[in-house]
Amino acid sequence: MNLETRIEALEKKVNELEEQLSILLEKTTKSQVQQVHTTQPTFDQKPQSMQPHHLNEVTIPIKQPAPPRDWEHLIARVWLPRIFIVVFLLGVLWGFTAAVNAGIITEPVRCILGVIVAGFMYWQGEVQIRRKRMALGQVLLGGSSGVLILSLFAAHMLFALIPPTLAFVLYVVTIAASVFTAIRHRSQALMIITLLAGYLVPFLVDSAKPNIWVFAGYEGLFSMVMIVLSLRFSFRGAYFTAFGVLHLPLLFSILFADDIGSRPAILTVVILQHLLLFAISVLRSKDSLIGQRVTLFLSFGLLASWTYGLYGGSKDRVFYEWMLAIWSLLYSGTSFWLYRQKRAFSVQLSIATFSVFLWLIYVLHADQAGSAILVEGAIALCLGAKFKSKLQQISGAITYFIGILFVLTHPIHDLLSDESFAWLVLVATIGGLYAFFRSTLEEGRARTEISLILLWMELILLLVYLTQLTNSLTRTLTYDYQHLVLSAVWVVYAILLIVFGLIVQKPKARLVGIIFLFVTLLKIIFIDLPDVSTAVRAILFIGLGAIGVGISRLFYKRKE
Repeated sequence: MNLETRIEALEKKVNELEEQLSILLEKTTKSQVQQVHTTQPTFDQKPQSMQPHHLNEVTIPIKQPAPPRDWEHLIARVWLPRIFIVVFLLGVLWGFTAAVNAGIITEPVRCILGVIVAGFMYWQGEVQIRRKRMALGQVLLGGSSGVLILSLFAAHMLFALIPPTLAFVLYVVTIAASVFTAIRHRSQALMIITLLAGYLVPFLVDSAKPNIWVFAGYEGLFSMVMIVLSLRFSFRGAYFTAFGVLHLPLLFSILFADDIGSRPAILTVVILQHLLLFAISVLRSKDSLIGQRVTLFLSFGLLASWTYGLYGGSKDRVFYEWMLAIWSLLYSGTSFWLYRQKRAFSVQLSIATFSVFLWLIYVLHADQAGSAILVEGAIALCLGAKFKSKLQQISGAITYFIGILFVLTHPIHDLLSDESFAWLVLVATIGGLYAFFRSTLEEGRARTEISLILLWMELILLLVYLTQLTNSLTRTLTYDYQHLVLSAVWVVYAILLIVFGLIVQKPKARLVGIIFLFVTLLKIIFIDLPDVSTAVRAILFIGLGAIGVGISRLFYKRKE
């Protein structure tokens, strides 16, 4: 091999090595680019569906760490002004007290200084809010309203510098300005502070002849205005405060005034507030996050309590009956109208159930109310299940349970009596509920459990009902015959259950009949034997034994 041939072979190997090296460098560069794209996506990166599919590409999601809590902001900007504004006010109060004791500040000067301090705090609050220091600004604004009300209180109640009418007007103007400020800055905390101060206004006026209509009218009007404003600006806390706190000053006025002439004014205010909530629930198509339907239900409960407390136990109890009847009709009609409009009506239907329940308890006697309450509770339960309303189901269940208690506490003494009719209604309604839930509920665990509970209740209460009827019919017989007839009734009841199970092919019904047959045997052994004569014992055991053998023989033949 000559030199030229060797040179050509060496050049060929060098070219091959260069090609391999370039391929290796290209692969290394591609892998590095892929890692960069995986860890740091760029803005011009294409969507995944537009990129070429590579089997070796693995996208690793990056979990952003939660930002650390800014304790400096929370303590220094939020809680520090709230705490030290109280400290500052205490210092001002003590310094004011020291100056007054020294005779430096007279009574008019004290009030003027209070107004000046309130104005200064209001100005500083607005300044701080404009500088984005919201927490500090809101504290100063709330404090300014409090200082101004205290200054007016001192000028009117302590020093008699302002007459009652002017003081009341100034109070109202102060509350209105505070409400305007809270709305302008969308501050719910300031709104709640204003609410609490506004309810106290009538108690801060010293009047020689207080008028209950003026007092109740102001409290009611203030409450309704604040409810509308809180709903308009979605202040949940202020909404509940405006609704609930109204009843406290009304309660104080009843407890301390103890004047029978104040009842119409108090009840009128409560009714007007409830009508406002009722109108809101009807006019607004959807429930807001504030919870207006909850307040409607609570408002009706308070209204019923106020009506009963003011008129339920007096000679004017007819008024209470008519009020419950009117509310029942109103909410029943509203529920039907909302249902036709395909809108939510569960709260209105529950209130209708509750009002009818109260009316039945109040109008009917205890032995008569049981059957009526049972029917109402059963209907309410069926409506709740049909419209899938949990609230209605709870209302119906509570009503029906109270009806059961009414019936159980009034046993049957005569065959033709209200108690006997109530027990018949109890057995019939449980059977009706069993059939309703079996036909409406879907297959599942809930349907099985509810059906089983209702079935056992039906069977046991039917046996109790037959026992009471038998005792009422055999009351004139001797003691032996009473036990003999009652045991016979129990045996017949068990046999009928077994025969029914055989006819309709229901193993559970047959099993229940056998269980009741054994229960009858236990009754004879532990209850009848110690007191009845030997002849009656013989009859009981011969009859029960023969029946037991016959039933067993029947099952044996069926198995063959």
